Amino acid sequence: MKKHFSRLVFVSCVFLSVDVLPKENEDQKPKNTENPMFAGEEFGKDDFLSRWNLEELETFAVSSNPLYLKEKQNIGMARGDIITASLYYNPVVNTQQQFMGARASAGTGLPETSIIYNQPFDVSGVIPQREKVAKQEFLATIASFNDFDRIFRLRLRQNFWTYLYVTEQINFQKEFLENYQDLLDLTKLRAEKGDISFLEYDRLTLERIQIDRDYRNARILRAQVVKNLRILIGISDTQIPLKVKGRLEFFSTKEFGIDLSDFDIENRPDLIALKLRQQRERMNVELKKREAIPTLTLGMEYLNKGNENVTGVYATIPLPMFDRKQGEILKFEESHKKLGFEVEAKRNEITSEISAAIKELQARESQLLDYKAFDLVNKNKEVQEKSRLAYIRGASNLVTFLEAEKTYLNVLRSYYEIIYLYYNALEAFRAAVGKMDISDY
Repeated sequence: MKKHFSRLVFVSCVFLSVDVLPKENEDQKPKNTENPMFAGEEFGKDDFLSRWNLEELETFAVSSNPLYLKEKQNIGMARGDIITASLYYNPVVNTQQQFMGARASAGTGLPETSIIYNQPFDVSGVIPQREKVAKQEFLATIASFNDFDRIFRLRLRQNFWTYLYVTEQINFQKEFLENYQDLLDLTKLRAEKGDISFLEYDRLTLERIQIDRDYRNARILRAQVVKNLRILIGISDTQIPLKVKGRLEFFSTKEFGIDLSDFDIENRPDLIALKLRQQRERMNVELKKREAIPTLTLGMEYLNKGNENVTGVYATIPLPMFDRKQGEILKFEESHKKLGFEVEAKRNEITSEISAAIKELQARESQLLDYKAFDLVNKNKEVQEKSRLAYIRGASNLVTFLEAEKTYLNVLRSYYEIIYLYYNALEAFRAAVGKMDISDY
């Protein structure tokens, strides 16, 4: 699978560059002539490019995104709960000095000094059970973080594929704009010579305006995707250029080494977290039952009063006549049942989610395989080129040419849109089965 994933990585390279020119050479930096709304989308000189693939992009994102790092801190907090739960009871030392109103001639009024040492003992195994509960919550916290990581990577990859898809749109729309400009010049020349009517020139101008509008809209959409990528990878400075490079090419699930029937819904992190928390509530029931057994406290006392020295040992234990943790036991029993229903509901939800993802992925892949077998794009390009040459030579009219151009544009747009939807479905399947990491395959 790593071999096939590397193909995807080479297809989709991520470029991030930081301006490292010294301040004294700021006047020598190339000026960006693009619209300010697209600042940070383009690059300067190639010498300052740092080339990343998709895997490296994810690695950087999970090490720099503040929200991701904040979520990761929950694991450390849960580890602290384990330490707290495993600590034994502290001993209690009490010292007392009685001297008010004491007289040497009064036997009962002599100064009195006492030292008392108390040590509670866990006779019912509360502390080991409490540690088990904390460890279970720790495991559930890890599973919850893995689920957050799954959603985080899914969102990052969705924006990655969106960038590539919009970039493909920008590229072919820009090419069409340049072609239309050449044809406009030719049409104007032919109209001035009287070979054709100026009406054809006006119609071609209107077509170019429409493509120009779509081109600008695509540029705006790509700027929005760049904004989302900046947030996800933790780079907020818009002066730092960020650009994803690559081609949106189709590779089948077989080439990626993905078996759509090889999954286990029990491995989904969110389901694992729910099951762990259900077990934690069952352990909490046992914990509350043990806490209902009072703690035994053994003590030792030393008393000095004049010439009298007394040393004694005693024990204390509360009598559980009223509070026997009845309410808390019932609470955790009901919570355990509630989480059992949540686990079943989540299991049904995951099953439906995986089924829908597989159906969509198979439908997209089947369509792309048909397109690939038919060589759809190249055949439409041949028709478009022939129509264009025929119009240039005067062997075809403008209406036929424009229809061929529109058809080719629609084919390209639909083709790349299906590839984009295919990769989105592929990532949705990976997320649904809980295998967002390449090492899982």
